[in-house]
Amino acid sequence: VVVTNTICNATRERQTEALELAGQSDTMIVIGGKHSSNTQKLYDICRSQCDNTYYIQTLDDLVTVNFQSDSCVGITAGASTPNIIIQEVFAHVRGTEL
Repeated sequence: VVVTNTICNATRERQTEALELAGQSDTMIVIGGKHSSNTQKLYDICRSQCDNTYYIQTLDDLVTVNFQSDSCVGITAGASTPNIIIQEVFAHVRGTEL
């Protein structure tokens, strides 16, 4: 039996960076589709380092979350997450709107 690691370098790097970021963050936000195995893996990695981790699909999923007491909020996203959604979430966390 031959076992081959099929995770591409970009995905592996994203997971490694998410692990590091989650370890430094008060809150982590993972953005992506609920049926994305890539995003689910990112969420699991982040949750292992940061109990306060949110798995969201759009900015609307964050409307009740308050980040004011957090000194560091990390944001990561699945590979196919549209950039506009990432930008909207980033702006919301910073307290500015697009």
